[in-house]
Amino acid sequence: MMALTSSSLISLALAFFALGAVAPLFRRDFRVSLPPAVIGSLLTLFVGAYGVYHEIEGEILSGLLQTEVGIGPLNGFFIAFLGLVGLFVSLYLLHYDMEPRHMTFSLAYNGTLASSLLFLATDNLEKLTLSYELMAVFTLALFLSTVPKRGRVTARNYIVLTQIFGIIPLLIATSLAYSAVGSLHGLTFEALRENLDKLPVGVWLLYVLYLFPALVRSGVFPFHTWVPRVYRRLPSPLVPIFIALEGNGVYLSLRVFFETLPVSQVLGYTLAFLGTVSVFATLYSFKEIRLKTKFAYHSVMDVGVSYFALGSALILGGEFGTVALVGAILHTLYQTLYKSAIFFGLGAIEHYGEEPNICSLRKLLRGHVIALLISLSAFSMAGVPPLAAFVSKWLIYEASFGTANVYLWAMGLTVAFLGLFPLASILQVRRINSLLCKREVERDEIPLYIRAVTGVVAFFGFLVAVFPLMVFPWLQHIVVELTGLEMGGLSEAFFTDLNAGFAVSILFLSTYAGWRLGRMPTDRASELLLIFYNMGDILRFTTDFFLKEVKKAYLRYLLPVVKVVPKHELPLIKDYDDALDYPVRHLDEAMFMPLIRLFERLARWGGERNLDMNALISGFAIALALLIALLGVVS
Repeated sequence: MMALTSSSLISLALAFFALGAVAPLFRRDFRVSLPPAVIGSLLTLFVGAYGVYHEIEGEILSGLLQTEVGIGPLNGFFIAFLGLVGLFVSLYLLHYDMEPRHMTFSLAYNGTLASSLLFLATDNLEKLTLSYELMAVFTLALFLSTVPKRGRVTARNYIVLTQIFGIIPLLIATSLAYSAVGSLHGLTFEALRENLDKLPVGVWLLYVLYLFPALVRSGVFPFHTWVPRVYRRLPSPLVPIFIALEGNGVYLSLRVFFETLPVSQVLGYTLAFLGTVSVFATLYSFKEIRLKTKFAYHSVMDVGVSYFALGSALILGGEFGTVALVGAILHTLYQTLYKSAIFFGLGAIEHYGEEPNICSLRKLLRGHVIALLISLSAFSMAGVPPLAAFVSKWLIYEASFGTANVYLWAMGLTVAFLGLFPLASILQVRRINSLLCKREVERDEIPLYIRAVTGVVAFFGFLVAVFPLMVFPWLQHIVVELTGLEMGGLSEAFFTDLNAGFAVSILFLSTYAGWRLGRMPTDRASELLLIFYNMGDILRFTTDFFLKEVKKAYLRYLLPVVKVVPKHELPLIKDYDDALDYPVRHLDEAMFMPLIRLFERLARWGGERNLDMNALISGFAIALALLIALLGVVS
């Protein structure tokens, strides 16, 4: 008990990750770094599970890196979650065939796990910012150590996104928090909450500054672009690490927007809207034939569902807000489990040097028990009753449709409608596989570790979904920490109101519609979806048209007023660059002479007639408005 209260187990886990990072110095093989990572992940899992029920407080590390840790139900849940994923990935890689840059990979892989553990465990905002930056750097190194040189453009875009929209807003937010608290050592979440009135700016700026890093880390619109590009090039067994880090973005949102800053409905609508837009990624997945990219878009969709639920929880509050909050956390957990099993299955194809595609999938699906388990994971992603996504979406829809809020209904129905495409996409893959991939494939034996890890992850995801009571006590503790509300039993959560039947009906209807769409011929399905696929083109063409008309009006009518352009040269100006060569027209008396003469005539005309005062004031107001407009255009 003494060890836990002094937080020595967290330090021990970080020490094993550090040992794994330098292990290739003694033997040039990345696999020697995996046993320490396994032990570190086990310790992480244990510390997180213990922290859900018993708070862990103390200080770890020393010197400049010394930091306070405080593990409660919320971050304990995500720490256990990280340890579970790290354990499975480390075991899987022991027998996975790849040739990374051994030293770089070991340092980056163990560094990613260690920095993520520090990010979740720390109670200090300064160390939170530091660990966020370490996560970005180590994940970049992990990507570069395992992909060929042609992936450097993707790596550059990823690090630019995480720096500009991730770490820079977080640094500004930390600086503002320090100005309010006045101490780096005491710069905790609780201290910030108690000193919000001392901020030099409005609290709304903190909402904005913390929102950007959370969205970037989770891969939510408009910062979702790195997800399909990184997942497509990264070895499949490493993708679950990035999916777990998406959960860190959800954790940051929960910790800041629910526990630290005042609850904001405006922020709730923002999160719900951004989550709803992210769900549209499933349409891109439907037309994608590269399996890793297909499931990457599904990942964007699932995180979008979680953020829609988080926004709904902020908007609703009370009992329905609690239900939506539980649905968001459950969906984050579920999507990591079933996506991990799917990418582990694709890794079995990569193990033999093949690119995972619709035809190479045949190697995996013939004659293996693993095929059944991966199919369970795929149908869990599709929300087929009674599997994972069905359970979490039940809670989310029940909360969203349990109110008279028109905006939530509109966004909820959009999410529910788009929820039919994952099942249609899976059935489409299966149908195309049977139609086009007729060649027989050899039944290669998948290594024991790969089969075991994939099977355990898929089976565990199935058990947690069918029997949510396994994690429900943890969720009750989290709800109390975030909202202060005591949550009832499992039946009370799933049957809060009569609209639970409506939510379940929507899910069954979505499953049926997805099954029908997935069985349609591809050309027929494409006709039905043409409006969605062409929506981006329609918007782009419309925008181009208006921009061209505005440009034409500026060059033809406004440019001669703003700049000194001879009339005979005006037809020669075709673009904005051509107009730069002409000097700007300055204000002079001659420009205003017509206006001055107009006022003189109005004055003489008014002197000859006895005008009504209301008419006189109205005329003066119109003339003044014209003058202001003219001055604005000329200046």
